[in-house]
Amino acid sequence: MPPTTKDRILDSAELLFAELGVSSTSLRTLTEHAGVNLASVNYHFQSKDALVQAVLFRRLNPINQKRMELVNQLLHSAPGGRPALEDTLDAFYRPVVEAVFASRAAGRPITALIGRIYTEPGELIAGQIRAMMSQVVSTFFDAIHLALPNLPQSTLFWRLQFSIGAMSHTFGAMHLIEGLARGRVRTNDPEEILQELIRYAAGGLRSPAP
Repeated sequence: MPPTTKDRILDSAELLFAELGVSSTSLRTLTEHAGVNLASVNYHFQSKDALVQAVLFRRLNPINQKRMELVNQLLHSAPGGRPALEDTLDAFYRPVVEAVFASRAAGRPITALIGRIYTEPGELIAGQIRAMMSQVVSTFFDAIHLALPNLPQSTLFWRLQFSIGAMSHTFGAMHLIEGLARGRVRTNDPEEILQELIRYAAGGLRSPAP
């Protein structure tokens, strides 16, 4: 089935936002790339802000839904309702790893978009990410706190942010990592990347509090 006009707009917007940045992508550039007119963009999205939201939602919402599904399963099945730290980190990282490699296999890698999300200045993307990530971060913060109850909440919060940063850099800068690795690691092995991320984050989170 050929893509709908709405899908063509979203596909083009995702590609251009990743390559050029949101602020640098004009609606004229977008319509030319998607092969549609401005009226079609206005009909489906009403504004550029709404289009940005739709692009991010299409990519991030399935990841966050899977994260919440996995962590809720852990919270309900873990002894005493205290999931192991590594299991909680697996639930946080695995949906991202799977989405990255699935998009690569489909010929539409999302790594550039992930990098852009965390590096583009401005309130537009920041506000969208806060809205989409607020519940996820809160739920995983609470789950990790159950595993590390003696860690001060301020310390835990910062360490969770650093753990997210490690993941964001890994996939947002994958093309740089592949060039720097020089064969030392397998950047095409999702399970290896996942387990290394988990070990790194778990080590940092478990470090003694100052």
